[in-house]
Amino acid sequence: MATTPGSAWQRELKSWLTRAASAADDLADAGIRRLRKRFGLAGIAKIQPYMGYASTDTVYLHGRVLTNPPIDPDYHRDQWWENLSHTVQRFATNEVPGVEIEACFNGRHGTAVSDDEGYFHLTLPRPQDGDDVFWDFASFRILNPAGAARQPSRATCGVMTVPDDAAFGVLSDVDDTILHTGATDIATMAKLTFFGNARTRAPLHGVAELYERLQNGGVECPANPIFYVSSSPWNLYDLLEDFLELNAIPRGPLLLRDLGFDENKFLKSGHDHKLDKARRLINTFDHLPFLLFGDSGQEDARLYAAAASEFPDRIAGIFIRDINPDVVSDHNEKVDRYVRQAAEVGVPMYLVGDSVEAAEIAIEHGWLPRSSLAPIAQATRRDVKRSAGAMQP
Repeated sequence: MATTPGSAWQRELKSWLTRAASAADDLADAGIRRLRKRFGLAGIAKIQPYMGYASTDTVYLHGRVLTNPPIDPDYHRDQWWENLSHTVQRFATNEVPGVEIEACFNGRHGTAVSDDEGYFHLTLPRPQDGDDVFWDFASFRILNPAGAARQPSRATCGVMTVPDDAAFGVLSDVDDTILHTGATDIATMAKLTFFGNARTRAPLHGVAELYERLQNGGVECPANPIFYVSSSPWNLYDLLEDFLELNAIPRGPLLLRDLGFDENKFLKSGHDHKLDKARRLINTFDHLPFLLFGDSGQEDARLYAAAASEFPDRIAGIFIRDINPDVVSDHNEKVDRYVRQAAEVGVPMYLVGDSVEAAEIAIEHGWLPRSSLAPIAQATRRDVKRSAGAMQP
């Protein structure tokens, strides 16, 4: 399709404005850091690690360096104003650039330097001579502590090591796929985000048991990796990680996105970063088929259909959770279009009403054993009852 002169200058203007905003953001951050240092308020750099994962030959680790990492809230006692205070703190980050981090995993060491937003990323060779376990730990420490910290920051994080005999990987959206966010309603989403916490956030019915069965493959030991991708910013990482733990949803690396003005960040990329992360995982685990889970409320069906077109031999199936299964909406019609698009390349995409329907489809394809259906159905009924009880005055 030919590019019109108007569209060309509009793109150029948008790109210029993005670069200008990014530069202004960087200058403002640098100015704030200088003021804090001048008045003795710079704080001590601390590591906020993010869960890592290991492929056949490489370990992927990342995190962020802040002087005010999230605190541990009291989920049972915190009131709405305390939840709001914690949320504000998550977004009012004091990031520390230029900090050298050393990481260690099973005797392998590597270093990285935090960028302008405090993020660091590094890879290590995966040891080939040890006993692989599905969950292991990596350690981090700061080599050049900011300020005069007597005890440089240390931290650990879980590392998911994908076994060679995994049957498939699961890539799951978070918002309205496992966690009720009301993403299609701005007011509801804002209320849940700013005034709730990991305990008050509601999981989708039966999702914990469904994902547990998908990860375990019908046996006791975990075998199949689960990755969670969300349009939420990294600022909410601790809340989402705690949400998984509190609701007994199988843990897995959370792949979020950065808040910022750069062209590859939050204000530019929309939901398309999910497709970028799907590409990266599919290419990283080049021997593993993937099941994709999303919802009908946002762009998941479109993005997953695009992934199916790029990797028709690597994506085994796609599940789109209907955010309102009791009515036929515009969302359903949009999903139907992408169901047909995925089918053209041989990838089945299903619009499902609940975890039981998803389990039935997974059983038909051999992704779950038939013995999984009864526990998933029981868990779904239990969650429905709990949700109904919580809604009663």
